Amino acid sequence: MLLGSVCILLFTISPYFAQGSLTGKVCDSVLAPIPFATVALIKKNDSTVIKGSIADENGSYSITGFPSGAYLLKIFAIGFKDQVSPPFDADSASQLELPPVQMQPAWQHLNEVQVSAIHRTIEFKNGNIIVNVENSPLAKGNTVYDLLYKLPGVSIDDNNITLQGKSGVIFLIDGRTQQVSNQQLIALLKSMNAESVEKIEILKNPPVRYDASGTSGMINIQTKKAQLLGVSGSVYSSFSQSLRGNLLSGMTLNYKTEKLTLFSGFDYNYTGSQTSERLNRAILSGADQTVLNEQNTRIQTGTSYTYKAGIDWNPNKKNTLGFKIDGEYGNSKATGNGVTQVSGLNNMGFDHLNAIQLIPDNWTLLNNNVHAEHLFDTSGTALNFTADYTILSEKAISYNESHFLDVLGQEALPNDIFQGTNNSNTHILASKLDFSKHLNSSSSFETGLKASLVDVHNNYLFERQSNTTGLFYNDTSQTNNFSYTETTMAAYFNYLKSYKKVNGQFGLRAEDTRIQGQNSGNNFRIDRTYLNVFPNVSLDFEQSVNNNFQLNINRRIDRPAYSDLNPFRDYHDPYSYSEGNPYLQPHYSNTIELTHSFKKTLVNSLSYTRIQNVMLHYTEQNDTTKVMVESVKNMDYSEAFTWSCFYQKDLKPWWAVSINLIASYETYKGDFRGQNFYTARVYYNGYMTHTLVLPKKMKVEINGFYRGPKYNGIVLVQQLWTASIAVKRSFYNDKLDCSIGVTDIFNTCNFHTGTTIGNQNWNFYTTTDLRRVTFSIHYNFGKLKFSSVDRTSNEQEKGRLKH
Repeated sequence: MLLGSVCILLFTISPYFAQGSLTGKVCDSVLAPIPFATVALIKKNDSTVIKGSIADENGSYSITGFPSGAYLLKIFAIGFKDQVSPPFDADSASQLELPPVQMQPAWQHLNEVQVSAIHRTIEFKNGNIIVNVENSPLAKGNTVYDLLYKLPGVSIDDNNITLQGKSGVIFLIDGRTQQVSNQQLIALLKSMNAESVEKIEILKNPPVRYDASGTSGMINIQTKKAQLLGVSGSVYSSFSQSLRGNLLSGMTLNYKTEKLTLFSGFDYNYTGSQTSERLNRAILSGADQTVLNEQNTRIQTGTSYTYKAGIDWNPNKKNTLGFKIDGEYGNSKATGNGVTQVSGLNNMGFDHLNAIQLIPDNWTLLNNNVHAEHLFDTSGTALNFTADYTILSEKAISYNESHFLDVLGQEALPNDIFQGTNNSNTHILASKLDFSKHLNSSSSFETGLKASLVDVHNNYLFERQSNTTGLFYNDTSQTNNFSYTETTMAAYFNYLKSYKKVNGQFGLRAEDTRIQGQNSGNNFRIDRTYLNVFPNVSLDFEQSVNNNFQLNINRRIDRPAYSDLNPFRDYHDPYSYSEGNPYLQPHYSNTIELTHSFKKTLVNSLSYTRIQNVMLHYTEQNDTTKVMVESVKNMDYSEAFTWSCFYQKDLKPWWAVSINLIASYETYKGDFRGQNFYTARVYYNGYMTHTLVLPKKMKVEINGFYRGPKYNGIVLVQQLWTASIAVKRSFYNDKLDCSIGVTDIFNTCNFHTGTTIGNQNWNFYTTTDLRRVTFSIHYNFGKLKFSSVDRTSNEQEKGRLKH
């Protein structure tokens, strides 16, 4: 069906020809009509797709506006094998009715048992990876964050998300860019229910109509849409249990007429997790060393409610006007209880430290969107306008208690009790205008403008408790009011050309950004202006039916997250905290990639990426105070030479396997505490999935993942592996799905990082309750799907929010 969707896309961009017509019907082997099949009109001599159509509920189709020539029809329908008609001749003025096309079911009998054909979970298309989440039982009962571990080439190393070993991944939701920091992305995706996802696209070379953000490519999450004509929707719920329980529940409700579409959705998400952390630090003191061994248990719970409601109005075939409101409100609470034991040379005045941490967080997010589209002609000339206004309000508190005790458990030093309260408000106003024009049957262009204004205000109050009075007082040395304003103007032009077996795309995007940041408490102010141009070239050469080559060249930018620019301190305990860097600048990547596809089964890629001024999270340590600080700064550059391989095969009609392999040689160079550093290492990972379709509409999916050790700047991330299994069964004509699954079966998905660079020698171990049993149920009501219009203009700005 993916190829069928491509045919419909090509139909919308085909040139305007004289109005001949083809009509006919699509039916099964006993001539019963097959509704809503996809029909493509293809040239006989070179298989070029000229036009496309979708059959109505009676199986009838009609194709108009094509030149004279010799043609074939290719038909796609869910549950049936693809069908090609006999060749025929047609001219642009004739009214031709073709004989009915009879489709064959896409299943066969094995020992008298009917087995459905497998819709591949992972597919490759135009050098990109498509993961069909809707058909995967592993998606049932999970959040979108849980799905990240199942995406080919995607790794999460201590909340650092990478794609094919490269950081700077940009996420999109229904085509809306969500440019987020690693920590922000985790919070966003953990609140999304995987029940609402249809497929995930991994875009290694995004076109210039998207923002130029993201140095390693994009991941587009396509959510399920509403139903066709009348009332439709779905209800779903799932429960998973590990050390803590999680509950995901939601519903969608939609109504559609010929000219009006109403859609809505609501999700409730309760999450609970428990994490064990262990940090070992060795601090040199002359010839001796002080060792701090910290063990901490962190429990996090959260409740969030997400909603959306919208309307699309089509007064006629050429115009669409729509409005949508969506948002989220929720709260979370994290508690930590830890003990830090001092050994070796102990000049700190205590034997061990008991730390208690409480972090409550409350937020409200509201987004208003209006969009309009005008079609100038039937060949695809279109003008789109979109405007968004987004507001995020949040209050986050970090409360810390530190008790310094001697070997007998008595108080050795006065308690250190403090709390930080951050009230933040973010406003984003953005709009864009896009125009597309199809010049002829082999060329077209796209162009557009975008403007955005981002205004961020953070009021951070840091208070300490007096050991004398027990009252909290304002610590003015760390209290700050930080504001950040960013204005961006962008324009792009993209030209697409086809010549025989070569398809080319040549794009250019320009972005002018003006930044102002200031802290009213200490008279800090920074102003910055930069103009950048981002070229994008893609060439696709179909040498034969079995061999396809693709060359991609692009330049991209990765901007700092708003939280990374804020200089306030987030304390873990008195001896470790993190803080932002207001002087942080964007980094830029240049990538060239060559891809070869053989029979669309074996795909190999070679790429080279250089990131200049690379942003890296790092730690530094004060040997005197024993304090370790985490922050982010610009280093010189990073380079990656990467080979990736994907293999997909149907071993049996009921058994499919896919394998994804990556090997990369990565280097980082920069300045750390006045000294140059250079790290280099070969990085590799592998991912395998087996999908089995069993009798009685049962499906089993088993997957495994291995990731070798790698450097993230000065930090070495050690290897890990995991395995999962899920079983799904469908009932009532596939309207009801029930599934059960186990993720991280062997409890091996544990993170281990560390560094020995400079004066540092530390190792950090994290064990999270990722081994989880999940039960889920999902019921659809209504008939077939339609795509509600979902366009936004605040893509990358909204994505850089944090809560």
